[in-house]
Amino acid sequence: MTSTMIENESSIPADHCVYSPSLNQIIQTILPQFDRLLHSYALFNALFLTIGAFEFCLLLFFFTFLMQSAILAFTLAVLFLTFFSYFILRMYFQTRKPEQFEELKDLYVSACKTHIQYDTKTPEHHLELAHACAKLAGSLQNREANLYQPPEWLKWLTPYLGRISSWCHWYDVHHMQEILHQEAIKEHINLVKREPTSMAVHAALANAYIMLSGLYSEPHQDEEHAAPAARYAPMLQQKFRQTAERAIEEFKILNSFAPDDPWVHAQLAYSYRDLKMPLEEIRAYEILLKLNPDDKDTLFKLGTRYFQQGMNAQGLKIYEQLRRFDSKRANDLISFYGAVSTIQASGNG
Repeated sequence: MTSTMIENESSIPADHCVYSPSLNQIIQTILPQFDRLLHSYALFNALFLTIGAFEFCLLLFFFTFLMQSAILAFTLAVLFLTFFSYFILRMYFQTRKPEQFEELKDLYVSACKTHIQYDTKTPEHHLELAHACAKLAGSLQNREANLYQPPEWLKWLTPYLGRISSWCHWYDVHHMQEILHQEAIKEHINLVKREPTSMAVHAALANAYIMLSGLYSEPHQDEEHAAPAARYAPMLQQKFRQTAERAIEEFKILNSFAPDDPWVHAQLAYSYRDLKMPLEEIRAYEILLKLNPDDKDTLFKLGTRYFQQGMNAQGLKIYEQLRRFDSKRANDLISFYGAVSTIQASGNG
């Protein structure tokens, strides 16, 4: 899912935000620490698995000789101890890892607060810190696929290393992004508490929820890097729905403040699209069209959604209306006629 970036007119000056180069410098000190943390866990797993595999191979190779002596029992005990130690230590590290991610996030937040001279009573500082957390989360996008770079003469291994790295580290990168987005949402909520009736503040909070929902939606990775099975876990789908509902609730608040504001309904439509709620998206476009009956973009988008949902009669009405303003776009629109049949056929296949 492509997160909707809300174009709002914030009352907070842009030059107050901790953007590059100062923010980039802080991020560049955090990313290597995060990489080292992931590398250390990968090294731990690789070391123990290598030792275990080596011991197992030796056992098979000398099995006939060991059968004739008491060393067999000792060898089996060593092999068992190796794997038992691995699983115990792995359990400990898996428990410790979330704490280390939180510590790294706190270190980053602390550095940002120091730089902006953070004051909880200053509304601008909440927004600055939220933007900083979102920027670091964005810097981690697809990082799991690029943690290991082979030497120049082994560059042909890069796609394979990318797949292995994605499979091993996707969840860790995902979790770090998640806690960063949650920190950003916390700062937006703190800002809402200070300015509860500000449309710009509620719009920013809605955008923060949509960015978080992107972590729980379809895989972000390119086609070269397969998403692990955990990417499609029911828990992520549940989190997606919960986060989506919170984003929509913020837009409903905006709608209650300004029910006749086309901008609000446009943002609702974009959000419903990103959240894959087509019927709600259609209703938002219908309201938007009532507010701007001659808007060609709205006509085209609404007609497209009608055809994609099999609502061909409504789609043809929009086509006739659009043809009076822009025949070229009307021809583009009619190409979507029957789109729902194509989708169903590909799904059945």
